[in-house]
Amino acid sequence: MSIAQASNHHFLIRRVHSLLGLVPIGFFLTFHLFLNLTALGGAKQYDLVINTMQSFPGIFIVELIVIFIPIAAHAIYGTWVVYTGQTNVLRYKYARNWLYLIQRISGLYTFVFVVTHVYLLRFGEANFATLSEFMSQPWGLSFYVLGVLLAIFHFTNGLWAFAITWGLTVGPHSQRVWLYTLGVIFVLMSVIGMSDIYAFLK
Repeated sequence: MSIAQASNHHFLIRRVHSLLGLVPIGFFLTFHLFLNLTALGGAKQYDLVINTMQSFPGIFIVELIVIFIPIAAHAIYGTWVVYTGQTNVLRYKYARNWLYLIQRISGLYTFVFVVTHVYLLRFGEANFATLSEFMSQPWGLSFYVLGVLLAIFHFTNGLWAFAITWGLTVGPHSQRVWLYTLGVIFVLMSVIGMSDIYAFLK
């Protein structure tokens, strides 16, 4: 493979990786945050919603194709980026350099968080009590709070790079406006995420 072909191949993979972060992973994260708000209505309401969703015919196939495979592909390439990437935050202390570093750290943590979350619900009891018991422990609560916040950060900060990668924000002004917009989105999603966690602590 020539250098030009390798470069085009890598460019395509980056595009796919970026797109997967939005569709379907980002959409699923947003949907999941709103879905968990049903826990504010108590264990009975939350368990009813979860059981109803899991009773859909072919739900595992849908989850596999729409959620698990995209997340795995995104995580594998993201891990490779972390392994091969270089950060210069100690040399150039610009905000974007720090965000680049935090994006990589948040990606690794989010992957561990998602695997743990899926394990709890898929290989344990997928109900209100399971999550409530896990988060009743100080380390479990810390694990979930950090996991939710870093997952939201990874998504919103990834949207900043997504807009550049796909040519949606090409100038300093549009990038600055988009950055402020994403800051608002991060705060709103974080409020919802913390409300989800609070619901399991009541």
